[in-house]
Amino acid sequence: MNSKSINLASSLVSVQCPVCGTLCSEPPLYRYTASEAATYFCPITRSSDRHNRLKASISNLWQGEECIILQCRECKFAFGYPFVGGDEEFYSVLHEQKGYPTWRWDYDIAIQEALIPIGKGRILEIGAGAGMFLNNLGSEWQRYAVEASELTREPLEKSGIKIFRDLSTVVKSESGTFQVVVLFQVLEHIAEFRSVLTQCRQLLCEGGKLVITVPNGEAMIRQEKLTGCPDMPPNHVNKWTPDSLSLVLKDVGFKANPAIFEPPSWQNLATSLYLRVIADATDSRSIAAQVYRISNKRLRSPLLRLLGLPALIRLLPYVKQLTQGGAFAIVSVAQ
Repeated sequence: MNSKSINLASSLVSVQCPVCGTLCSEPPLYRYTASEAATYFCPITRSSDRHNRLKASISNLWQGEECIILQCRECKFAFGYPFVGGDEEFYSVLHEQKGYPTWRWDYDIAIQEALIPIGKGRILEIGAGAGMFLNNLGSEWQRYAVEASELTREPLEKSGIKIFRDLSTVVKSESGTFQVVVLFQVLEHIAEFRSVLTQCRQLLCEGGKLVITVPNGEAMIRQEKLTGCPDMPPNHVNKWTPDSLSLVLKDVGFKANPAIFEPPSWQNLATSLYLRVIADATDSRSIAAQVYRISNKRLRSPLLRLLGLPALIRLLPYVKQLTQGGAFAIVSVAQ
């Protein structure tokens, strides 16, 4: 990415938007230190060793101690600068205490908008995790996955899914052979998104469908304002809007359909309460930080749930906003 006048210590920077090329010269939306980022992912009260390893990994990725969030005034795409996503070292530490979700709204969108209309064929999921989506498909679909994590590759293979470690390997041997490619909540992690989407186009046959779901950038900015919990780089390095994602998809050879937004739900409010507790835990003097010191998960979990009540009282004025969906999907057709 070309840039000019980069000085993270300054209140103003000028960086080219990775999506549309507009020079972003507005003041940063947010500014984070490596220590703040590590504290968000793992407060030192939870695990000082893991916290320090995360801090070292983040500093190495940023090649310094600070990252800022900029937003393009034209396409509204927001992004971290330095513009770099997490690497294998970062995610190996981050995922030490991270689980995978069960069935999600994203999966229903993919089935309704892509799989049912096409009927059968070959499907590739990029970033398959524990394989919840692929393992629930019928025999009419030949299932493939790109998954970098060694922890999940073996169980995926045992369930009959053919696994590739990286996307470039798939392109070399499987170009033009897939009817459907899906990326569920993946693209927000990737700085090289244009290359990834170009490779997705190469993998799809003519008329094949690409299903992408990402956090809604506007919702992520709203999340930080209301809950105090940031959408933190280098985990999420992109904040997409429907317009900015559609623009990139068109550039690389797709016809993008209108965005489908995650519906409102009380689960979204519950997630916001959890984020408020996480934000509180970054203060080592808070009750939340003390609860996170408890190593016994069976004891810690109910205490954290109890902290949801004072969090709810603080967030009551924003309940309607916080029940809104925080993500959107775009289904595109390869042209």
